[in-house]
Amino acid sequence: MRWNKPNLRNNLHDLLGRDKPSSTAWVRDQGLEEVRRAMLHSLMGLTGCEVARMNMRLRYAGDIEALWYLRSDLLDTLTLLRGEAIAQTVLDRITPMFQGQLPLSLRVPQMPHAPRAHL
Repeated sequence: MRWNKPNLRNNLHDLLGRDKPSSTAWVRDQGLEEVRRAMLHSLMGLTGCEVARMNMRLRYAGDIEALWYLRSDLLDTLTLLRGEAIAQTVLDRITPMFQGQLPLSLRVPQMPHAPRAHL
């Protein structure tokens, strides 16, 4: 008797280079999906080829690192359609959602708070 019988889903995951789903994968992926929803939500109400392309890239991003790198593309898309100020506000709201989910090599160093000058 085989413990792990091959099936189409296992073979598909192998071909795509993705990890096989585990019983705890849904817990780990909750943060990923929360970030993905926020990024997709920022495109709601917008139309056009660039929006459709960005929407697809966000939907099919395989991990949190892929979403991290898509932030700059999202910023560019939003800047074209909504203006720089709104695009930056959206990015400033989404970026903290990555906290604790990225590998050490991708984490943004925390800037120490500058001491306030006493007047």
